[in-house]
Amino acid sequence: MRAVQHLLAAVLLAVSFIAADAQTASPAGPTVPGASAPAARAPTPRAPAPRAAAPIHDGGFRIPGSFEPVAAIWLGFDRGHAAWTAAMVAALAPHVPLRFLVRDEATALEARDTLHDFGVDVQGLRFHVDAQAAFFLQDAAVFALDGHGRIGVVDLKWSGHGLAVWCERRHADDAERSAACANSLDRERDVLSRTIAAFAGARVIDTELHLEGGGVEVNGRGTLIANEALLRSRNPGWSRADLQRALLQLPGVRKVLWLPEGPAEDPHLRSTITGSYVGWGTGGHTDQFVRFADANTVLLAWVPEAQAAAHPVARMTRERMKRNLEILSRATDADGRPLRVVKVPMPRLLERPVMLSAQADTGYSEQWSPHDFPLDEERQDGDAVTQVAPASYLNYVVANGVVLLPDYTAHGTPPATQQKVR
Repeated sequence: MRAVQHLLAAVLLAVSFIAADAQTASPAGPTVPGASAPAARAPTPRAPAPRAAAPIHDGGFRIPGSFEPVAAIWLGFDRGHAAWTAAMVAALAPHVPLRFLVRDEATALEARDTLHDFGVDVQGLRFHVDAQAAFFLQDAAVFALDGHGRIGVVDLKWSGHGLAVWCERRHADDAERSAACANSLDRERDVLSRTIAAFAGARVIDTELHLEGGGVEVNGRGTLIANEALLRSRNPGWSRADLQRALLQLPGVRKVLWLPEGPAEDPHLRSTITGSYVGWGTGGHTDQFVRFADANTVLLAWVPEAQAAAHPVARMTRERMKRNLEILSRATDADGRPLRVVKVPMPRLLERPVMLSAQADTGYSEQWSPHDFPLDEERQDGDAVTQVAPASYLNYVVANGVVLLPDYTAHGTPPATQQKVR
């Protein structure tokens, strides 16, 4: 399988942006850099009413492993990420059809023009329009497949990445403000998985589980790796037994392997990691730190001892990954076979200084307010903190013989480390 370095800026977000349509592959032709822009073509009309598809429960479906062949990859578009979206499209298009979901027709036309300006052949790209379109589409839909090649979409419930739990922690002293914070959730986003299912001609597979696609890691043969901290933050009040039952109802899942938590640099939304180090993360999406490379091989993010000794956040992550390694080393898959665990070096920590400001626009990751933190932390306007990004080599993309990897050498990761990952 060929590895392609994805020239990725130091975006301080998890790079979670794909969902596979089906197991069977149907590669597109190669891109033609510099091709002329096509005549304006109307994007695909809006999806049929998402609720029209009758929900089913499993029905012989399974969630394929991310390493299996795919029939299409879904992408979002945002002008702030246009350059690396173009690089990604150019790398993927020869291997797999690409489908974009955007908010309106104006965005679809802008995406076509922008990608063309970056030298991408846009002729083979398909655009769909829905007002609830998001940039990180992997979190919106998890695809499944049955034995007849029919596809389904698991209708995971949207929690705003566990917003209610974050609000309760942030406003622990004020129940009214905590409730108001939790009610700011964009509830219309919850139908996005059904919208994608309608566009894809997929069946809707019902579940009561609140989770995102970045937290679903399966081997396609019955085994799922779950991050307990992540699942508890999305489903407050559920016991581990409740979570276990819900996970075992996901298509094809017969066994759950529980890991306690993910990397320290991927905290739950805006949070303190330790001391003056802060982060804005998912709370431990599994696609940041543990992936199935095949049905029996698990890749685990790993912090070298020297790196851990030099930085408190890296030290926290190393301890967490050591616990995860102990669990995985003793575990077996759904068929009773031991797993092969491979340690994958993590890049050098990405960090930047930030000054807290009560006037910060916290819609931007580089702006932070003292109001982002619980009162008992006593953060003040003007305090200096260090923001750490949830960077990982395991947030890769696989598509029919090509692997796209983030490139962190420009941010201080030794080339030898990256070459080892490749």
